[in-house]
Amino acid sequence: MNSSSNLPRCDYHLKDFGFLEWRPNVLTSDTSVALISVTIVNLLVSPLTLFLNVLVVLAVKTTPQLRDKYHALLACLAGTDIMTGALGQPLFVAELIYRVTGRPPSEFCAIQDAARKFIRTSLTSSLLHLTLISIERYISIKFPFKHDDIVTKRRLIVSVISAWWLLAFPMILLSFYTNDVLRSILLMLTTFPSIFILILCRIATYYEARNQMRKIKTQQMSPTAAATFLKERKAFKTTTFVIGVVLLCYLPNGLFRVVFVPLISSPETFLVTEAFTLTLLFCNSVFNPVIYCARSREYRRAFKKLLRRVNYVQAV
Repeated sequence: MNSSSNLPRCDYHLKDFGFLEWRPNVLTSDTSVALISVTIVNLLVSPLTLFLNVLVVLAVKTTPQLRDKYHALLACLAGTDIMTGALGQPLFVAELIYRVTGRPPSEFCAIQDAARKFIRTSLTSSLLHLTLISIERYISIKFPFKHDDIVTKRRLIVSVISAWWLLAFPMILLSFYTNDVLRSILLMLTTFPSIFILILCRIATYYEARNQMRKIKTQQMSPTAAATFLKERKAFKTTTFVIGVVLLCYLPNGLFRVVFVPLISSPETFLVTEAFTLTLLFCNSVFNPVIYCARSREYRRAFKKLLRRVNYVQAV
């Protein structure tokens, strides 16, 4: 009897698309080169993601100008990106290394399963936090003088905890009931309402900002109100850049899953394309701090101050 038949079956998702279960002999020289390149990119991006997002959290914590509700939500979003850089990408790198080295499927099924679960968790977590940020930005533009009364510290904490609970509940339930239909239903109940609210808030905020700008140009707004609105409008534009980059990073993977998977007949093509699209998903976590730094003088100053402290400690 072939010893490979005694190996436990790897419930690898390639089978869902009618492909053979993963085997080391699927790799060719070109596939190996592509997977090695993706592995190197993730090895470089992972520590950078961790470092930059830790800087964001420390900047919000130590800089008085950044201690408000909006930047607190950005720090929460950075927290999800820290998890991605500390756990998600290392798991994905481990899976890629096992593939490249040609290990048998029974040895990396657990790693592959953990990596896929964390990718879904990271995606949903970022989406929920971006939805909260969009709601907060709409309130800040629509009700600039009532913003602090509406978005209180207590409500903000409750909202963030609720977002994490919405994320944790499906994961806990699926740990007891492994069912693809249930997973799809829970995923739709979590993501689609968030996407709908996110889009609705962005559109409503855009039109409200246009109305406010029209009032400023026709001098129908006091100088104090105009200054407050322009400050909030800049934050709104920063959030728009963040959401735009998120969509650009997630769109290739979405198109790959929905459009191209049925057209792919080669396991090699599937493995390489999937690896590249997932890497782009992970890279989104490193782009957010760069956007904050490019858009905000306070973040640039805070980053420089924190880096000088690090250099001083190393010198001592």
